[in-house]
Amino acid sequence: MAIVGMGYFLPRSAFIPQLTLYSISFCAYLFLVYTFKNQKYSLNFILISALVLRLLLMGAWPVLSDDFYRYFFDGQLIGLGINPYAALPGDLLANGTIPRSVYWETLLDKMNSPNYFSVYPPLHQLFFWISTWIGEDIFHNIVSLRSIVLVFEMINLWLIKELLINLKIPTYRLAWYAFNPLIILELTGNLHFEGMVLTGLLLALYFYSRKNVKFTALGWSLAVGIKLSPLLTAPIWIKSWKKSDFIKFTLITSLALLVLFAPLLLGGQLANFYTSFRLYQSSFEFNASIYYGLRWFSGFFIDYNPIGLLGPSLNFFAAALLLGIGFFKKTLTTSDLASNIVWMYLVFLLLQTTVHPWYLIPALGISLFTANYLFIVWSGSVFLSYHAYSQQVFKEDFRMIALEYLLLLIALVLIGYRYHKNKKSQIPH
Repeated sequence: MAIVGMGYFLPRSAFIPQLTLYSISFCAYLFLVYTFKNQKYSLNFILISALVLRLLLMGAWPVLSDDFYRYFFDGQLIGLGINPYAALPGDLLANGTIPRSVYWETLLDKMNSPNYFSVYPPLHQLFFWISTWIGEDIFHNIVSLRSIVLVFEMINLWLIKELLINLKIPTYRLAWYAFNPLIILELTGNLHFEGMVLTGLLLALYFYSRKNVKFTALGWSLAVGIKLSPLLTAPIWIKSWKKSDFIKFTLITSLALLVLFAPLLLGGQLANFYTSFRLYQSSFEFNASIYYGLRWFSGFFIDYNPIGLLGPSLNFFAAALLLGIGFFKKTLTTSDLASNIVWMYLVFLLLQTTVHPWYLIPALGISLFTANYLFIVWSGSVFLSYHAYSQQVFKEDFRMIALEYLLLLIALVLIGYRYHKNKKSQIPH
């Protein structure tokens, strides 16, 4: 019921009540996982329970994010035959390209990015367009898009189940994904697409476990086609295949991505897309860790925000580290591949200037096939970042962010200690 309370009755600004209900739901989540671990419930029961929990939010208005207004704006533009990368939203209304109506004006007024070209890849846009087929009604658009998200959630649950069975990992771990409140709220509730990104990564793992190069490549391409962020895992494939299979994987992936991004490449608006993408990377700040530390330290030497320098520099450093993981961490098994992906996501997110809670979801889903519980811990503490919306004016409380990352650091130290202890115990005396 805590999930229902958050989804239907509390605004984003009601941080303390939201945090209280989230804490209750997270404790209930841990209890459910413990119960399923010890009572040996069937996997079908977990799947049905997960579906019911998600259906509870079917009629809720997204309260923790307003990204969906841009989703439907872009989707409606496609329906009118207008390229969503070609013009700024405000200009389209001002010059009469789109009609003046309560629906369009509401989308534009509530949108958080009216002065930016769309940064969502073409495959993302496809689902925006489908969700607007039902007409110019925001609530109906929400239900339509939520239905699509729910379908992908069911695919994720099935793929996780199959992978757990194939890898001979205890199947109760499905509950770590099925009942996680962050996943339920951010995907079904707030309509983010990281669940679809996870679908692509899970497909890649599923077919990799079967040594199927073609479908592994297509699965990974799907993840990148939804959002560019899975490109961070590209180096992991360097040591995952023998030479001939790597060449085949690279060719199939390149062809698939050319097809998925063809509307953007052929539409002549790549420059607009890149401009908005770079602006996002070098202008926006939210719930960062290392970046905020460096920004604070730089304040002793300069009197301006160095994000324009620090943002690209941290991305370059992240790319170097990820390449290092790709070259030096040999991947032999599916579990090895999953573990490396999780660590790559951790490195990437810790070096970003913006870390929204839903960014954790792909790595959290993949971590179920490893002994790494960091993202499960982080999914409990990351909700503290929503404190920034508790006032009329967006303002982050760095004590909340410090607490969030302190809990993550403690978990990292404990996991490292356990790994070292286990490794030491395996050394013959």
